[in-house]
Amino acid sequence: MNPVLERIEPSEQNALHAFLFSDDTFDAPWHFHPEYELTLILESSGIRYVGNNISDFKEGDLVMLGSNLPHCWKNSEDHQGISRSLVIQWKADIIHSIPIFDKIHALMLKSMRGLLINVNLRIEVRDKMYQVLESNGTTQYIRFIELLSVLANKGNHITIAGPSYSYDHKTLTTDRLEQVQSYVKDHYKEKIKLSDVSDLLSMSEQSFSRFFSKTMNKPFFEFLNQYRVNIASRQILETDKQMTEIAYKCGYDSLPFFYKQFKKFKRYTPLEFRKMYRSL
Repeated sequence: MNPVLERIEPSEQNALHAFLFSDDTFDAPWHFHPEYELTLILESSGIRYVGNNISDFKEGDLVMLGSNLPHCWKNSEDHQGISRSLVIQWKADIIHSIPIFDKIHALMLKSMRGLLINVNLRIEVRDKMYQVLESNGTTQYIRFIELLSVLANKGNHITIAGPSYSYDHKTLTTDRLEQVQSYVKDHYKEKIKLSDVSDLLSMSEQSFSRFFSKTMNKPFFEFLNQYRVNIASRQILETDKQMTEIAYKCGYDSLPFFYKQFKKFKRYTPLEFRKMYRSL
């Protein structure tokens, strides 16, 4: 997915851009913009990319993104129905540098690597986001500040991208990652060799490995296994398929290796993961 620069133009009356996205699928490319962003998934599931992080998402996924942080949400292959999200985007300078906004500024600073926000706030945040969406002018700004205050004072935040993450926004870099991520999405069920991807980019295996590790702060095969595990986790929670079938359909021909990779990224074995979430 190619992180393209998205230009956001708030109206003259409004200091921010708030909208409800609704379509068959989340089709935005991997992109970035100078504005900060708050996104709440209302309907849909799939894979979320933020910086060098790849995670599964579902209804209730609430993420705050800092300026120029590449991101996108992509639906899973078996997604059916509509994809809906609430989105608010704003420029940093609309939050003035005065003491009463110190906690909000601290929150925005943390969001430079992306923040996954506690789902316990989902209903309150959803309602306040709708209030922002449905108003304009001074009223919209006041409601927006109230929303950020809730997030700054009540929210528990998990940082998404790694601490050493930084992104080179050069066109060649983004173009290459677009091709790699699209290839993984289309071929994760198959056996993927390093040569398959390096040939795609007309690079040697060694050069590709260095490029990918430097850009994403992780080796390519760690990225690939993380992608597969996230796909598998949705099948574990949403179906009654046997682990052998899930492993095979996610590109693993060795069940012990699948278990090892799953525990590495999810901290539980696949069976523990299913049991734990179904008991909630």
